[in-house]
Amino acid sequence: MKTGTLFALPLAAALLAPVVSLAEPYLAVRTGYKCMVCHVNPTGGGKRTEFGSIYSQTAMAAERLDLRTGQAVPAGGSEPASWTGRLNDQFAVGADLRANSQYTAVPHDTDTFAFSQRAQAYLEVKPIADRLTIYLDERVSPGAATNRETYALLWFANRSAYVKAGRMFVPFGLRIEDDTAFIRQVTGTSFNSSDDGVEGGFELGPWSAQVSVTNGAGGGTETNRGKQISSLFGFVQPGWRMGLSSSTNFNGGADRRMQSAFAGLRTGRISWLASGVYITDDGTPTGRLKQWATLVEGNYEAAKGHNLKLTYEYYDPNADVKEDQRERYSAVWEYVPFQFTQFRLGARKSNGIPQNNAQNATELFLQWHAFF
Repeated sequence: MKTGTLFALPLAAALLAPVVSLAEPYLAVRTGYKCMVCHVNPTGGGKRTEFGSIYSQTAMAAERLDLRTGQAVPAGGSEPASWTGRLNDQFAVGADLRANSQYTAVPHDTDTFAFSQRAQAYLEVKPIADRLTIYLDERVSPGAATNRETYALLWFANRSAYVKAGRMFVPFGLRIEDDTAFIRQVTGTSFNSSDDGVEGGFELGPWSAQVSVTNGAGGGTETNRGKQISSLFGFVQPGWRMGLSSSTNFNGGADRRMQSAFAGLRTGRISWLASGVYITDDGTPTGRLKQWATLVEGNYEAAKGHNLKLTYEYYDPNADVKEDQRERYSAVWEYVPFQFTQFRLGARKSNGIPQNNAQNATELFLQWHAFF
């Protein structure tokens, strides 16, 4: 086992023992909020609520600009207005656009430098305030428009429970923004893998629980009788949180079972995240395949608008094969100079088997995230 693994596994275990948060999960840990406080989707991600939008403009930005003049508001000046995408009592919109530039160096291969972008648009329709919501999340770029989520969401009168039906991201694990993370890739629960089905959830004080039944086996329209059952359970306190998750995809002889434990802990200016995922696949060409992946992340709030993210990841693609493990180290500086704008500058180093050059790549990237 590699030296980095020996360090990271005890740290992950220490965090998971005493300590749910979603995209970006560290912000939920930092604030002590549940995901539903800042996102329309109770399990996080996608369009922000009015509170989440105001939080991003006031608490996250290094300074605030007057929305009418574009000029910085002096310290002690009158508080400028916030714009949340709310059109009226029934309609609200939102968007995320990420423009990326990335340099990749692969041993014994040609270095590459590329530009890319992706954009989402959100529509929230509330025929009955705080009770009934119709929600649309559409990836509008790159390429042809692709629907990520479209569902109806009905809350009970006291907002202690809800039911959701349509296309959705299944409730599983730690939903961090980085889809390339091992815990997102190997589970197939990224922001590219929505599914059709139903979901029910409870919000009782510090407790949260969500269970969904979806088509599974890759999502979309399915004619088989097997379905994917996913669940997410969390307990949230102001300074820490813990959660468990499971998912079973019944697909005849190729069943997949996944379990996850994840946690968050705030220690001063540092917000910690830890996650472990274990996967069992039946019916592969070599029989039963067992995989597991972990993530440990620390986010340091250096100053208002500045966050330093350090991440360690570990992945074992086959528990029965020795010396095939992979690691990834990341360092990312996130800067929110003013409302609706975030810059991310980062580096990632991957370590894998020496014979696979792609598994030992080094990446440098710069991202501009514009959102509302």
